[in-house]
Formats: sequence, C-alpha cells, structure tokens
Amino acid sequence: MQTHPFINSVVCRIAALALAVGGCCVSALLLYYYGHTGWLVAWLDSLVSVGLFCVSGFFFWHVTGILRLPQAQIGLAAGVLAISVAGGYLADVSVSPDRMDWFASTIPFRILFGLMGWVMLAQWYYIRWKAAQLEEQEHEEEENPSVETISSPEDEPLLDRVSVKDGSRIHLIPLDELLYIQASGDYVTLFTTNGQYVKEQTMKYFESHLPVTTFIRIHRSCIVNCAYIMRIELFGKETWQVRLKNGASLRASAAGYKLLKERLSI
Repeated sequence: MQTHPFINSVVCRIAALALAVGGCCVSALLLYYYGHTGWLVAWLDSLVSVGLFCVSGFFFWHVTGILRLPQAQIGLAAGVLAISVAGGYLADVSVSPDRMDWFASTIPFRILFGLMGWVMLAQWYYIRWKAAQLEEQEHEEEENPSVETISSPEDEPLLDRVSVKDGSRIHLIPLDELLYIQASGDYVTLFTTNGQYVKEQTMKYFESHLPVTTFIRIHRSCIVNCAYIMRIELFGKETWQVRLKNGASLRASAAGYKLLKERLSI
C-alpha cells in the first residue's frame, strides 16, 4: 500500500494544517456574518464541521484508485458533506438549542465550499496516487533491467524495414526513417520522418526484431532510434528526458538511462 502523502511529507502536513486552519477561519466568518451567530457558536461549528471534513479527507486516501466509478465518488462526497453538516448542527444545538432558526440558511454555502474542497482534494490525491504508481513501476524496472533490454534471439531475423497496412495501401518504412515507437495497449505508434503510423503489434515484438545497436528501449512504453538523439536532460528524481533532433521529448526511466549510457558510451 502506498504511503499516505500527509505522513510521508512534512511539506504536505504543513500545507494541510494551514488549509484546515484557513478553512475554519473562513467558515467561522461566514457563519458569523452570514448566519448571524455569535462568535462562540461560529467557532465551535467551524471546528467540528471542518474537523470532520479533514478526518474524512485523511482516510479518503486509502480508497483513492479503488473508487473510480463516478457513482461511488459522488456517493462518498455526499456522505462526507452530510457528516460535516450534521456535526456542525450538533455542535450548534449543544450551545444554543433555542436559536437554531438560522441553520437552514447556512446549508447552501456549507455544501458549496465543502464540495469544492472535496473535489480539489480528490484530484490531488489521484495525481499523487498515479505518480506513486509510476515511481513503483520504475523502481521495479530498475531492479529488473532485463525488462528494458531489447533482446535479439538468434533464431529470429531482425527487421530491415517495418510494414504498416493503411486501408488498401501498405507503407514500407526503412529503419533509418523510424524516429521512435510508443506503446498503446496492443498497438504501437510509429513516429517517422514522414509522419505517424499505427500498427497492430506489441512492444515485445519490436524488442526481439529491432537491431540493438540502433534502437534502445528507454522506457517500458518507448523505443528510440539513437541516431536521432540530440541530448539527454535530467527531468526529475531518477527520470530523464531524451530530446530528439526533430524536437520531440521522450521520457526515460532509470534503467533506460543506464542502457543509454552503455550503448552511447557516455
């Protein structure tokens, strides 16, 4: 299971605390001026309702990536908002049970601001979750560099060109015109000096049929023609960008970068 970002990062904890305090302050001000409540009621309501929202948001991380159906996400958001509103109501009742006629008028802005906060949190969580997944995959690739290496079994002839069927036409692409290949499920996209072509083929096929001296698999979803590489730049933690002479920018994993250094003698 991926580590919670608020546990793993001090910056995230500080940012979350600042946002929670800011949310309490904004909520208290709105309740005081819009709901015409006293300061004690406004602050108590805000602490309880925003606190319940934050606790729910914290645990929401553990189902990020699992609840991807829109119906499930909407249902969860509605449940969290209902809990937050109910918590604020109970806090108000405990302080001023005889002066609750104003509460109904505050429900619209509670739902509006709560929904906005939940959507932003959900999107941020999903981006972090996807980034963590990608990092885990790249660590696995680094630990098993053989996955990145293009193999050339002796019993299978290497390609000297790639054929692509386009309707009634068949394009024959010489290897020296092939810039790079990107995976897309059971298909690949061939980027050439004359355009792009989609071929119903897997990356595994090209792993075993392209010459290893010319084509390097820099990522699990990308094979590049090293003749067109212009420069290699550090992009992030254990991530590099490969710039091609035509201006294209490709991502290279740690294992792919290691393979580039070996093949290009850099």
